[in-house]
Amino acid sequence: MEIHRRFKSVLLFLVFMAGIGEAKSQLMNHYWTLNFNSESSLLSGAVVAGDAGNTSIYYNPATISEIEAGSNLSFATGLFSWGIYSYRNALGDGIHINGVNFNVLPQFLSYSFRANNSKFSFAVTAITRLKEDIKLNYYNSQRINVLHEIEGKENYTTSFNYHLNYIDNWIGAAGSYQISDKFSLGVSLFMSIAQLDYNNGNSAVAFSPTDTLWIDSIPNPSFVAEGTYEESYRFSHVRLIGKLGLNYTSRNWRIGLNLTTQSLSLFSVKQEAMRTQRISDITNPETGQFLHGYIITNGIVGQNLNTKLIYPWSLSTGIIYNIRNDKNRLYFTMEYFARIAPYQMVDAPIRDDITSSIVYDRLEEKDWLSVADASKAVLNFAIGYRWRMNEKTVFMNGFRTDFNNVKHVNYGDLNQMNKINTTDFDIYHYSAGVQFEFLKKYQLIAGGELSFGYGTGMEQIANFTNPVEYNPVDNRVLQGPIKDNMDIYYFGFNVYLGITLNFNKHKNDDIRM
Repeated sequence: MEIHRRFKSVLLFLVFMAGIGEAKSQLMNHYWTLNFNSESSLLSGAVVAGDAGNTSIYYNPATISEIEAGSNLSFATGLFSWGIYSYRNALGDGIHINGVNFNVLPQFLSYSFRANNSKFSFAVTAITRLKEDIKLNYYNSQRINVLHEIEGKENYTTSFNYHLNYIDNWIGAAGSYQISDKFSLGVSLFMSIAQLDYNNGNSAVAFSPTDTLWIDSIPNPSFVAEGTYEESYRFSHVRLIGKLGLNYTSRNWRIGLNLTTQSLSLFSVKQEAMRTQRISDITNPETGQFLHGYIITNGIVGQNLNTKLIYPWSLSTGIIYNIRNDKNRLYFTMEYFARIAPYQMVDAPIRDDITSSIVYDRLEEKDWLSVADASKAVLNFAIGYRWRMNEKTVFMNGFRTDFNNVKHVNYGDLNQMNKINTTDFDIYHYSAGVQFEFLKKYQLIAGGELSFGYGTGMEQIANFTNPVEYNPVDNRVLQGPIKDNMDIYYFGFNVYLGITLNFNKHKNDDIRM
């Protein structure tokens, strides 16, 4: 019974380990982080009703009908993207962590074709819908008195490591039919290849640098008090996503509608999962009892692991209004993304040999290695404005929201299951730039985008400030009490430098831009 009581105290530490590291990566939780060519990017993606260029296959496949008869091959140079993350008081009062995310993204590659005297148009494209690669690291060692049973100061060593690499590449084909001079209809089908590589770990260790003396002055190495957690998930998932678009054109107005289906999962490859936590040599200062250490560990590589990533269905609508005989143009787009019901992103077999029987019996969630995912419904909107400065020069700018899809999300019956650690604040984007036309059918685009997001009064990831060996109030070891004083700031800066080569002129250059 005494052993069971000790283990009961130790197992409360699971609450601490499950809650550590709740704010790291962010872009996975946003649908409107990136656009796919410089033209649509400068308008902040407000192009569902038109002017999406060869990325119409994504924004609204109905507008592919704008191309002239013949072939059209378009490509652009890279998109340079910087993201700066700042987590204030993340690991304790005055302990801040920062990260920088730098990417060089391919814009797009698109080929379109329309036969002579045909109302049918065809297009294929390859785009990168999202790319994120963020690393956060922290290491520190200091001499303080943290262990109850050892006199003097100990070496207190802490570390925090986080890495998330996520890439979602889409390859698609589309067809568009021009019903009349005013109406067009289009459909597209994409194969999405989403790759997730995620690692998260932290450690707090305290030990005396001098040996203790036992009976008869026999030297004995000092024990090491430790609290460690590590998890790693890696897989690539292939899925299908369809789109159905409508477009209506009048003299001064254009209206677009685009429906995107929920993803259809096909298969996953390169599946790996690992999760470990352990504590050792901890004493409860209130009772003087030694809390027995434990380890919980499990890992799987290969076919016994089922993984997937779900993309929600969405509905977008857009409006374009021509001002002053088309020298000025106003754009508006909004898109509703549906809720994703809780599901198992990683589905691993349940095993009862991952720890001792006493610890296993007291585990609140015995599905130790699986990972839950879910998203709430989100409504984003974008506004763009275009000003034709002269015959060959156009200024474009835009603003868009980028609301987080996991803020206050309800995981239902999967609430106790492990989750990928991410942030839950919103981001806002402003873009602006200039397009120059040369040789009548080529465009040079230069511009940039500023992004900003923040969250205040959030729960700390950990507290390595003024640690205690064991805190019976919140059942944490080798840490101080967790506070709600973490502030998170995100600053993004994108540079757009693009060249588009159109080997067939658009049938209406004023509309095509």
